[in-house]
Amino acid sequence: ALGNHEFDNGPEGLIDPFLKNVTCKVLSANIHPDATLASKISGYYLPYVILNVDSEKVAIVGYTSKETPALSQPGKRTRFEDGLEEVQTDPLSITAVNLSSVFGLSPLGNEEALKINNKKKDKMTFIVFPFFVFKGQPPSKEVPAGSYPFMVDSDDGRKVPVVQAYAFGKYLGYLKVSFDDKGNVLKSYGNPILLNSSIPEDTNVRAEVDRWKKALANYSSQIIGETLVYLNGTFEECRFRECNLGNFICDAMVNHNIRYPSELQWNHVSACILNGGGIRSPIDERTRNGSITMEDLISVLPFGSTFDLVELKGSTLRKAFEHAVRRYGGNTGEFLQVSGIHIEFDLSRQSLDRVTDIQILCTSCRVPKYEPLDSDKSYKLVIPSYLVEGGDGFTMIRDEKLKHDSGKFISVNNQAIKMLKKTHPPSCPHAQSHTTTKKKQCCHFLSWEIIFCLEFHYFIL
Repeated sequence: ALGNHEFDNGPEGLIDPFLKNVTCKVLSANIHPDATLASKISGYYLPYVILNVDSEKVAIVGYTSKETPALSQPGKRTRFEDGLEEVQTDPLSITAVNLSSVFGLSPLGNEEALKINNKKKDKMTFIVFPFFVFKGQPPSKEVPAGSYPFMVDSDDGRKVPVVQAYAFGKYLGYLKVSFDDKGNVLKSYGNPILLNSSIPEDTNVRAEVDRWKKALANYSSQIIGETLVYLNGTFEECRFRECNLGNFICDAMVNHNIRYPSELQWNHVSACILNGGGIRSPIDERTRNGSITMEDLISVLPFGSTFDLVELKGSTLRKAFEHAVRRYGGNTGEFLQVSGIHIEFDLSRQSLDRVTDIQILCTSCRVPKYEPLDSDKSYKLVIPSYLVEGGDGFTMIRDEKLKHDSGKFISVNNQAIKMLKKTHPPSCPHAQSHTTTKKKQCCHFLSWEIIFCLEFHYFIL
C-alpha cells in the first residue's frame, strides 16, 4: 500500500524508478490523479486485488493517508480522499464479487485506520502503522501499544482484528483467523515473528546488502561523537513529550550557528524547533561504548533535509506551537522538540487554543534569559527544511516566513554533533516534561536550557 513517503520526490519520483520496477502489486483505493497525471500513472497501481486462497476469494484493499499532502510532496495533480468515505462507497466493483473476507492494507495512523474499521460493513482486518502490537513478552526492545491482534468493534457489531508488525522489516506479521459461514471472525491469534539470526537469510538479498555495505563501510562507521546516556528517539517518546534526543539535536543545531556576536547581541539565533516525527531512531549508549557514528545519525534523521535559518514573527511561532498540540495524543509527527524555548500548554482547552505561555531565549541581551514571546517581534530560528516547506501541516511557517536561508544537508551536519563531543544530560526535574491533573487539566511544560545553565544542559567536555 502506498504511504506518504512514496511521494517525497513527487509523483514523477514515485513512477520512476519505483512503480516502473517494483515486482509486487501496489495498492491504493483513495488516491485519484487528475487527467494529466492519470495518463502517466494508470496501470502502475490498483485499488485492490482479489486472491484465491484455497477455495476462498479474499480481497486486499489499499489505503493511503489523506494527510499525505501535508506530510510529503504529492503535488496538486493528486487528490487524496478520506479513506472512510472510500470504504463506505466500496472501491469500484469489489462488492460484486462473492468474497470470504476483505483485508485492509495501509500505513494509516492508528486513529484514522480504526475509524475505517469501525465503519466498514464487510469482513475486514486492518494492518496499521506505526503502532507496534504484540501478545506476551516482546522479543526485542519495542514496547507494544496493545495486544496482538488488537480487537475493535465495528458499527454493525462485528469483531475486527487489527494487526501491525512494526517497521524496517524487523518483524514478519503472523495472524491466523477462523471465520463462520457468514464471514464473521470466530477466532484470531498469532504474533509478529522477530526476524533475528534464527531465521535463514535470503542469499541473494544478503549478497546485495554486503555489496552496498562494503561501499558504505568507511562512511557509515565514522565516529562523530559520544554519549554517556541513552538518547531516546522512539516514536512513543518524541511524538508525545520532550525527548532528550530531540534536545540534543536542537541544541547541536543552535550551537552550530553561534557565530555572529555584535555589540547588540551575543548571537543572531538562540532557538530551534524540530518535528518529533522527523526523529526515527534512538541511539543506545551501550552500543560501541557510546560512540555515535554516521550510521546512527542517518538512522535518526534519514530524510536528507537541511536545517535552515528562518525569520518568523512571534505570532507565526505561536500558531506553530498551537498546531503542534492541536491533536495531541494521536501519535502524529507534528509535536515539536525545542531548544531555547519554554512552552506550556493545557490539553483541557480546545484545539488551537491550548498554548498558555511561550518564552524564548533573548539574543539582544548581555545576559541570556528567557523572555515572553512578543507576537509583533521577529525571531530567527533554526528549522528543518521539511517544516519550512509546510511539512506536517506547518503551512503557517511556509506562508508567513519573513526570511529564509537554506542550510546544509543533515547528513553533513555531523560537524554540529562533533562540536558537542561527549554529552551527558542530567535528570533535572523541570527540564523534563511533566503533567498536572488539577481539575482534570493537563499542562505540559517543555524546557531545556542551551549552554548557559549547566545544571539544565548537556555538559560539554
